[in-house]
Amino acid sequence: MSEDHSTPEAVKQPSKSRKPNRSTLFAYILVLFAVAFLLLLLSYFMQQRRNDQQVIEGLQENASALQITRSIQEQNQTLRQQVADLQEANETLEAQAETHSKTVLALDWLWRIEREFFQNRYSSARQMIRQFEADGLKEFLPAQPIADRGYRSPLEQYEAMYDVLF
Repeated sequence: MSEDHSTPEAVKQPSKSRKPNRSTLFAYILVLFAVAFLLLLLSYFMQQRRNDQQVIEGLQENASALQITRSIQEQNQTLRQQVADLQEANETLEAQAETHSKTVLALDWLWRIEREFFQNRYSSARQMIRQFEADGLKEFLPAQPIADRGYRSPLEQYEAMYDVLF
């Protein structure tokens, strides 16, 4: 009988070691939940930090892009001003070229009129003078002597011939 007594106790003994008591199980589950919560919290903060870093990098890139854009806009404005200045200079040069071209044409006409005048072809010279004035070339004759200050200017030469012929 002592065998029977020892058997139920022996059987009860291992079952007690296999079954943890309720407070230990609750503490174990609580620790697992706490660790899981801490891991989730750590993961959240790491994700926040990564997001913050990405936002900062994005802002730095935007600031850099904005600075580059401003620089390009300033260069663009400078280039537009240069284009406007060059267009103005071009218009001035074109006007000067037109004036010089008409001056050359007026001097050529003066030379032809003088040739007719000095060869005593007065009617031909008068006809050329009428055409010369109709074309408005008189205003392009230089008022200053071209070669030497001792000579008359082309305008003075023209007016002298005009006075003789008309």
